[in-house]
Amino acid sequence: FTEMPTDNFVESSFWNFDALFQPQQHPARDQHDTFFLQDPAEAPELPAGYTAKVKKVHSQGGYGSQGYKYEWRLEEARKNLLRTHTTSASARALHRLARQEKFSPVKYFSIDRVFRNESLDATHLAEFHQVEGVVADRGLTLGHLMGTLRQFFTKLGITQLRFKPAYNPYTEPSMEVFSYHEGLKKWVEVGNSGIFRP
Repeated sequence: FTEMPTDNFVESSFWNFDALFQPQQHPARDQHDTFFLQDPAEAPELPAGYTAKVKKVHSQGGYGSQGYKYEWRLEEARKNLLRTHTTSASARALHRLARQEKFSPVKYFSIDRVFRNESLDATHLAEFHQVEGVVADRGLTLGHLMGTLRQFFTKLGITQLRFKPAYNPYTEPSMEVFSYHEGLKKWVEVGNSGIFRP
């Protein structure tokens, strides 16, 4: 695995949400879940050609999706925020990979801070570290993903795992990963995963 650059805590809504096919009216984007910035409030620029493709998929569909059928707004995509996940770094890395003349398989990872406007409890904080991994190749299946996750968590000493189907706007199929927590005496979510949409 090669480490992805994740040195920007401030991210545009475009890379944090839009490029990951999360609709602009999704509840996770409101101020109850996201820390939006006032200065600078907007990203100065977005990749023009790619932004137009993202807009089209949201508004009209494409790549096997019917889209969300709403009026996608550039002003919303330009809003700056404290990133809510490191998947924005994965979106940027996959965008760079797609622009290469010849595709070559890659494995990326990152470990970095993310920020969410959460109610604090034993399993939720406003700031925490997220581990991110991306494998890009042809012919990969959900079985490959589950095997990789099982191996990763086993190496951390976490062996009691359960996989549960989930919904993510940017992956299909998607799974949450749970581990039994002896101290809390319950199953807690330790990860989220999925196969990126085209």
